[in-house]
Amino acid sequence: MDGIDGAFGLDQAWSQVLEFHQRLNFPIADKPTFLTRPRSKQRGLWMLEELTEFLEACNLVDQTDALIDLMYFALGTLVEMGVRPGGPFAIVHAANLAKAPRTTEGVDPGKAVKGTDWQNPREKLLAELKRQRRRAARLARKERQS
Repeated sequence: MDGIDGAFGLDQAWSQVLEFHQRLNFPIADKPTFLTRPRSKQRGLWMLEELTEFLEACNLVDQTDALIDLMYFALGTLVEMGVRPGGPFAIVHAANLAKAPRTTEGVDPGKAVKGTDWQNPREKLLAELKRQRRRAARLARKERQS
């Protein structure tokens, strides 16, 4: 692949956005944490702004820039929530692979529907967030002991 290495993981991108949050003294959670409604609304509005820029873009560069900015805000929101994205992404990805292409005529062919094998990822996501909380608690204990 030309240019930047394509083997770039979500957790690596999350770590870079974490660095950005640290540098600018933006909020960071040390364990998975629910955002308050006002804060989630603010972050959502920033993401909506980037989505609007994507929809209004007139060329590939502007579309790409808007989508990367959208990803940056999404990852920043996860940083603020204290959620590493790798595990949750893998869980949602596995659920999405059980979806089937929409076969209704006249409907956008890029949308998938829940197939017969599809399972709601909620319980697996809950387990992953609990795992991340336990890991954060272990790290905090280690840090206090040193």
